[in-house]
Amino acid sequence: MTQSIACPACGAPNEPEAGKTHIACSYCSATVTIPEHMWTKPMPQVQKNFSNARPVTNPEIDAPDLLRKAQPIAIGAWNLFAAWTWLRWLLPTCLVIFVVGFVLCVVLGALLFGIGSLQ
Repeated sequence: MTQSIACPACGAPNEPEAGKTHIACSYCSATVTIPEHMWTKPMPQVQKNFSNARPVTNPEIDAPDLLRKAQPIAIGAWNLFAAWTWLRWLLPTCLVIFVVGFVLCVVLGALLFGIGSLQ
């Protein structure tokens, strides 16, 4: 329990504040000196410096913004998938057409060469 200090001007009781040697009277605003035996250590102050703190993200609130940022990536991925699907179909088709054409050229050339040599 803290002791009260009587104001020298008006005699009103005042509670000493931690870490202070002088206080103002709560009634008449006169300066009251706290005796040394009543001095107490000040309470540690917590510094509230939020300049370096990152804001907490809320998925429900940030979802539209995240989707907007991810949309170009999703569109690019879809376009790449579509191109790969067509390329996967186109390459074997072109190869088959090339092989069939080559075989036809060889067969027709041999046929024409064979017919030309018979005459």
